[in-house]
Amino acid sequence: MKWVNSQESVEVVCVLSDKKNAYVLKRAEQFKLPAIYLKKNKSESNLEYDNKILGTLKNYRPDWIILAGYMKILGPTFLKSFPMRVINIHPSLLPLHPGLNAYENAYKDGDIEAGCTIHFVDEGIDTGEIIAQRSFKRIPGESFEDFHARGLKIENSFYPEIIQELIKRNAT
Repeated sequence: MKWVNSQESVEVVCVLSDKKNAYVLKRAEQFKLPAIYLKKNKSESNLEYDNKILGTLKNYRPDWIILAGYMKILGPTFLKSFPMRVINIHPSLLPLHPGLNAYENAYKDGDIEAGCTIHFVDEGIDTGEIIAQRSFKRIPGESFEDFHARGLKIENSFYPEIIQELIKRNAT
């Protein structure tokens, strides 16, 4: 599948998930993309699982690894295979609220501004170099559901925009 705008063309070579019923796998199948479910077995170490992912990705030769909803920590072996080419979106204005439940934490803490961060992935939890952030103001009296929905709407438009910028910048 090619993702095209007027200046750039990006080819998605495969979609991989560690969740069998991930919606992204169904979407990939709709677009006739390889949709790969790769479970981490309980007996596998993190290094073995990273190597299993790398072995699978070798067949597709991706230039970039774009994470969305991926909840495992990628180890140094994996990250060294794609230096500064693994990016993630996180639902907070890092360094605030790293890890799980970021929107919930921002809402409970009464943050007057929230948003999302796109960052390079390192060995920590949401500690990689920040690429870009986009924020939104909290509306007084807003429900958590509305707050969360506004955040997701921003994420869904912002991430593709930044991915294309990164690829364009690194192609020259």
